[in-house]
Amino acid sequence: MDELTEAVDSGGAYGDDEKGGYEHGDGTPEGLQRYWQKEIDASAKELKKYHETSRRIVRRYLDQRDETVYGESRVNLFWSTVKVMLATLYARPPKADVSRSAHDADDDPARVAGEMLERILNDTIESDGSEFDAAARHAIEDWLIVGLGQMWMRYTSETEEEVVPPVLDPMTGQVVVEEQIVERLLSEDAVSEYVFWEDFYYSPARVWEEVRWVARRVHMTKAELRERFGEEIAKHVAFKKINRSQNDSDAPNETESKAAVYEIWCKDTKRVYWLNKGAPTILDVRDDWLGLSDFFPCPPAMMANLTTSNLIPRADFIFAQDQFDELDEINTRIHYLTRATKVVGVYDKASDGVQRMLEDGVENTLLPVDNWAMFAEKGGVRGQVDWMPISEVTNAIDHLRQYRQDKVAQIYEVLGVSDIMRGTTRASETATAQQIKAQFGSTRLQLSQLHVALFIRDSLRIKAEIICNLFQPQSIVMMSNIERSYDQQFVGPAIELLKDGALRKYRITVEADSMAALDWAAERDARTQFLMGLGSFVSQVMPLVQAEPNAAPYLLRMLQWAIAGFRVGKSIESVLDQAMTAMAQPEPPPQPSPMALAELERERAEVLDLRASSQQREATAAKNMAEARKTDLETELARIMAQAPPLPPQGPPPIANDLPPPGMANPAPPGPPPQPPGMPPQVPPMRPQGPPPPPLNGGGGPPLPGPALPPGTLPPQGPPRA
Repeated sequence: MDELTEAVDSGGAYGDDEKGGYEHGDGTPEGLQRYWQKEIDASAKELKKYHETSRRIVRRYLDQRDETVYGESRVNLFWSTVKVMLATLYARPPKADVSRSAHDADDDPARVAGEMLERILNDTIESDGSEFDAAARHAIEDWLIVGLGQMWMRYTSETEEEVVPPVLDPMTGQVVVEEQIVERLLSEDAVSEYVFWEDFYYSPARVWEEVRWVARRVHMTKAELRERFGEEIAKHVAFKKINRSQNDSDAPNETESKAAVYEIWCKDTKRVYWLNKGAPTILDVRDDWLGLSDFFPCPPAMMANLTTSNLIPRADFIFAQDQFDELDEINTRIHYLTRATKVVGVYDKASDGVQRMLEDGVENTLLPVDNWAMFAEKGGVRGQVDWMPISEVTNAIDHLRQYRQDKVAQIYEVLGVSDIMRGTTRASETATAQQIKAQFGSTRLQLSQLHVALFIRDSLRIKAEIICNLFQPQSIVMMSNIERSYDQQFVGPAIELLKDGALRKYRITVEADSMAALDWAAERDARTQFLMGLGSFVSQVMPLVQAEPNAAPYLLRMLQWAIAGFRVGKSIESVLDQAMTAMAQPEPPPQPSPMALAELERERAEVLDLRASSQQREATAAKNMAEARKTDLETELARIMAQAPPLPPQGPPPIANDLPPPGMANPAPPGPPPQPPGMPPQVPPMRPQGPPPPPLNGGGGPPLPGPALPPGTLPPQGPPRA
């Protein structure tokens, strides 16, 4: 009890709390108990008359008669009508259709995310013993009988404790992380449960949008209550044997006592409460853990014949109950008249032959008469027997039968069930008359199909939201088996899209024709139409592709755009995407075999060897050519030196204006310019032959008097001339 008080206090007392909502009562478990018991009692009072009427309708549907009434005869047309409507509206389990909101052909992550979600939903629906199929069928049958059907979604998981060994430091051997016990996830599921029409409660309202809270009543045994709420709380709960069909009376129709626990989901506080009317305090309080967009774990209930004045359903049977009662009365009268229609008459007691004729008479047998003259005088058999007239009775029966047929037709007009739906027809009716009946029935039936389709769609949306919000990514991948498809590369982005709350961008629709027996061929016709359009497109564009191969990617893009608009073409979009990708990328060259690779390697080595040999020969030839050139140059130089005139006698060097300044060496005479390789050497031009140049003093006699100067110095200059 202390834990419950702490949980309630952490959620906030009466008034605003951290989440922006508010708490009812005074914020204590006792206050919450009083508040929610008052709310449940108000809802039960609002639904009391509906529950009483629904129980009577169920007895009528099951043909449970009053034993005190003898001789009543019925034609249970209500039962047969419900069976026809159920087979028409829910002939087979539905299929979830998760598609992209805008049908964008390039949005592959969204397409794969929808495909994964669709596989999980359809797998749970189509599996043997599917709880979704059973819950949906029971809810639709309740809607057809009493006018109210409901389902409830919840998340379940199975875990086991696993011991994680301690982590040791490899250097010191000391324990870094202690041994831990963790829970390992084994499985998880989004379970769909059927809610009995008398166990569903909601806040009084005019329309569903005004409903503040919804609740369902669950009958739990002592063991289930202890496991769920604990031993301390179970001590304060009253148990009794429940009779659901008699509004929880003490009739012992169950072998084990149970307690009625109300699971209440309040949209105002965004919390969930568990209530038992006999307990002193609220059983449990928890915050919302599903995170659904509409908060409630159930879709809007299927309610028949609603108005905006009060959210109380009314069954279809109520609108035809007078006709059903009259039909039963007519059938009862026909029954009594039929029993009265028999051969009864009176005869003369003295005529023994008449009695023997009725008692002992057989075929082709004559009975003797003792006094024939007297017998004949009295008029024979006709004169001695007077039969009860039954023509009036048979005429009454014929009129009642005709009246019964008219009453049946009137009931079908009220309920909107035509002869075509019931599988009956007349040979005298024309095809146009049958078509009019079929159109009448289908027009009335389309609205019912829409209600069923919306109910199934909303249920699947809640189931899908639970999968996206609470399932682990590895569970989604494993349950969808998407890794073995052509869309493996989009698994990561698709999971991110689902976990990012992108479910609002998708539309989960269950078409009415997927559940109606009248339109089973719709899927086949859609596929046939799709293939015909695809074949026509391919046959028209094939000549263009053959003439201009570069136009193929653009034509495939047009085909992809067209396929995105077909619901039946979603499964082959990935194949078309792969074809476009293959056309956009060049095809890689074929890989050679190991023998071919070895042969290529051997040829490459031979080419490298030949190239090395050629380079070595070229280097040797270049070296020989350079040595030959050097030899030729030396020979030519020697020849030139031999032909040159003798040098002049030693003396002071001539003075020239182009002599270098003192202290600098004479520059070497310029040699021939370097020649490029492969060109013949150039011989320097020969100096012209002739007498040596005259001396600087202008004469050819002896040198000027004066001391001899050392080589490389100039003679002293005198004063300049005036």
